[in-house]
Amino acid sequence: KSLSLPSPLCSSHTVPMASMRRILGLGSLCVAGASEIMLATFDGARGTTHRWTEMNDPVMGGRSTGSFSVKEGLGIFDGEVVDVPFLHAPGFIQARTTDRAPFPDISGCKAIDLTLRATGSFAGYRFSFGTAHAPGGKVHAFGYKAHFVAPEGEFGTVSIPITDFTDYWDDATGDPVVTCKAQEKYCPDAATLRNLGTMAVWGEGVGGRLHLELKSIAASGCDAVDASSASAPITI
Repeated sequence: KSLSLPSPLCSSHTVPMASMRRILGLGSLCVAGASEIMLATFDGARGTTHRWTEMNDPVMGGRSTGSFSVKEGLGIFDGEVVDVPFLHAPGFIQARTTDRAPFPDISGCKAIDLTLRATGSFAGYRFSFGTAHAPGGKVHAFGYKAHFVAPEGEFGTVSIPITDFTDYWDDATGDPVVTCKAQEKYCPDAATLRNLGTMAVWGEGVGGRLHLELKSIAASGCDAVDASSASAPITI
């Protein structure tokens, strides 16, 4: 017979999925009432695997270098941010999803969770999503962006509140010009939260070498209706 169960795009935020699977014998299925929506993994899983493309600073003769690859279930972001000669200031490197596959609706979620680890103490990590452009914003600044600090050595989860993201940021440094908390019109809009469209991890505005290993990207603190909305009949 058929039983309607939540999709593998959601998981429990309070109980580790590995433990829950062992307890319930659900394999890759998730638990009803979960508060997390999985957005991206690097293990080939259907629905959360995306194509990522690395890009370096092309403006003003930028000389930063980088690469992005997928190995053993991890997204590996590696490179060096150096000064753009004309600007006498650090440029950027980024790895962005480019497959245009839709993302699940995260309208009812409170944060973006990055499970990852870094080698070294690079201070210019940023994460962005969407393609929105702030009214009166910088010419090359598209999408909502926030800074984060990556755990060094051991894997950990960094939780970035949705309210930390703004689309009014400086395209020369990556720093916010006006934050979401200061003016609501720069907060992530409803259309973007329904489908992020694209997401990116950056090294920006700070010179130095970086090495980042990503396990997963998820939305957390989600309303139960959003976390369980993608249900499908499972034959048992």
